[in-house]
Amino acid sequence: MREGRRARRAGRAARALLLAVSLAPSVASAGPDRAPAGLPRVLDGGWRAADADPPDGIAGIDRLDFRPADPVSDQAPRGEVRWYRILVDLSPFVGQPLAFAADGLRDVDEAWFDGVPIGGFGAFPPGPETAHFVARVYPLPTDRVDEAGPRELVLRVWHGKRDGSVFRSPPVIDRLDRLERSRSLRDQSLVLFVSAAFVVAGLLFLFAFHARSPADYLLFAGFAVALGLWVTTGHSRWGELPFPLSTVFRAGLVALSATAVCYGAAMLRFLGGMRPVHRVLLPALGLLAPLAVFLPDAEDLVLPVFVFRWVFAALLVDLLVRFGIAAFGRRRLARTDLLGHVAFVLAAVPVAGLLPGAELPRIDLSGRVLMFGLLFLGLASTVLLRMSEEIRRYRVAGLTDPGTRLWNREALYDEIAERGEAVRRGKGAGFGLLLADLDRFREWNDTKGRVAGDRVLLRAARALIDASRPNDLVARYGGDEFAVVVGDVDRVSLPALSERLRSAIGEAVKDESGGLLTSASIGTELYDPERHRTPEDLLREADRALWEARERSRGTTPTVRQTPSGKWSLRL
Repeated sequence: MREGRRARRAGRAARALLLAVSLAPSVASAGPDRAPAGLPRVLDGGWRAADADPPDGIAGIDRLDFRPADPVSDQAPRGEVRWYRILVDLSPFVGQPLAFAADGLRDVDEAWFDGVPIGGFGAFPPGPETAHFVARVYPLPTDRVDEAGPRELVLRVWHGKRDGSVFRSPPVIDRLDRLERSRSLRDQSLVLFVSAAFVVAGLLFLFAFHARSPADYLLFAGFAVALGLWVTTGHSRWGELPFPLSTVFRAGLVALSATAVCYGAAMLRFLGGMRPVHRVLLPALGLLAPLAVFLPDAEDLVLPVFVFRWVFAALLVDLLVRFGIAAFGRRRLARTDLLGHVAFVLAAVPVAGLLPGAELPRIDLSGRVLMFGLLFLGLASTVLLRMSEEIRRYRVAGLTDPGTRLWNREALYDEIAERGEAVRRGKGAGFGLLLADLDRFREWNDTKGRVAGDRVLLRAARALIDASRPNDLVARYGGDEFAVVVGDVDRVSLPALSERLRSAIGEAVKDESGGLLTSASIGTELYDPERHRTPEDLLREADRALWEARERSRGTTPTVRQTPSGKWSLRL
């Protein structure tokens, strides 16, 4: 039906919108590279590292035992200070404002370029939490860049209680304006992702109150909102606000806990319900939120976060197995649900780094947002598809007669209106309308009861469906009256089609009633765009033809005749 097609088009439009939102950051950042040759300078090699502090600070750095290191992949010791240094030759870029930048750098206590401080928190231990990566842009002193020869970049990092690398991806040295613009684009990509998540949540929230099971869609809407809030913690501007990053870190853990609980509960409802093990896993995931709020020292959250990640991984594996079993059993929508869950697993494990060591460290923040957006799009599309299917089922249910399983009067009106509009626009073939009712049906219904009457109506409905053509629409007009919208007919072929339907109805009601019901009346009307401006006009003419058939043909011999009004009528 027309509403079903509209629902499918709306679903495709929503998926296209989400795709455009996900791709927008990469398209926006794909402009021409105007930087001089050699920029950006990716610092992915040549690093050396040493642990502990020299007694006299930066002046005694040469007394430390430095060794080759890769800060992107090296695991640092807990609760210790580590120094990193690298030599860079920026002579080809003299006179240009340059800066050192990293998509994610964990708690730099201090940073120097050629012995000059360029950034950091300047305290030991740093105020922000060690578990929080923040994007950094540290301008390099212009007077030092103007001098020829290699210069040394030094970082002092405190790792706190958590093992891990220093950088999320290799840092770079580039023009300051380009880095600021790139950071702005990355921040915008985060905002676009969050916007897409909220759009999905809004659609599901509005639909949930009309769904058969509102909790299914409300839980997924909550998951989309919580995921969006968690992603916002990666915005670079948090480091410029007056409140400490520990607040962002704790809020991110609360959002992460809500994300896991809502996602697990939503997927389990799609699968049909929870098992006893899930009644343990979901509360365990939710326990991270109160711990993030009430533990006085955020460093104490390192162990709960570690346990949370493994519990969430266990839940995702369990869901993966259950979705696979449902898909193998050909359960409705199980295959699309499986694809959506696989997309989320790919996003959560390698992109978001759910498991220790499973993160892809060489992908910068823009790449992560793009991958995460596309994978979230895949997951959201499966849920939007489920929503569109439910809308279609509800619409079909609202257009179906429950007794005969035929289309109802509203569907009949919509079909006539749609075909009439197509004819008037020259895009559709001619069509006609047949109205039929069963003679003596009221007598049969009063004598045998409504149950027997319903059986006769059901047999007549099945006979009409079997005898009609694929492009015809069979509806129950009311009581014992049926309507058939027939396409590709004219005044010559319409009586022949009426005869075929007459035979089908006659055989059906005769067999069901034991020969007590053998006749029906049919009135027909061919659609004329000049006379039938509305569906009511066509129905009125067909009903008049039906009345004339009942009044003028009361014999038992089947006849097909043209009435004085010019309408074809049939009498069984």
